[in-house]
Amino acid sequence: EPVKTRGWWPMALAASVLLAVGAAGLTWNMNRGWDSVEDYLVYHYRHDGEKVMARADGGTARDVQAILPELDVQASPALADIVGLIKYCPTPDGKGVHMILNTESGPVTVIYMPHTAVTDGEMLAFDNVEALLVELQSGSAAIIGPDERLISSLSGIVQDSIIPVPDNS
Repeated sequence: EPVKTRGWWPMALAASVLLAVGAAGLTWNMNRGWDSVEDYLVYHYRHDGEKVMARADGGTARDVQAILPELDVQASPALADIVGLIKYCPTPDGKGVHMILNTESGPVTVIYMPHTAVTDGEMLAFDNVEALLVELQSGSAAIIGPDERLISSLSGIVQDSIIPVPDNS
């Protein structure tokens, strides 16, 4: 008597459902649909802020120069040399970068958002920190730190240091 074999369709259906759920989860995680840049910054800082700062001594200028060009920008040595940690992160409009700068006054967070428009010079405050939004040659950044004086003093270096990769054509 022949042995009954199951058809292939139940396995294909299960694989399709698993693939669809995985793709939806990844899409949701990369863009949570924040209502504003401020909502995004508050969420992201609460999620990553303290944890990332605790690890902010492992970065090198080489890490900065390896990661930023994937987003079509580079950093000047003045910025790259003070980065203590750099990692990818989601932004309101796609992939961005989260950096911790080691300054003489303590660590400062910079979130680079390559496709997000901001109001240059806008100040935000939340969770005992202040954030300064800066427009860059390519994209924007948020500089987040304990006080307005410190983050304002870093705005020039961030604006002058995160620059488009030169077109070599």
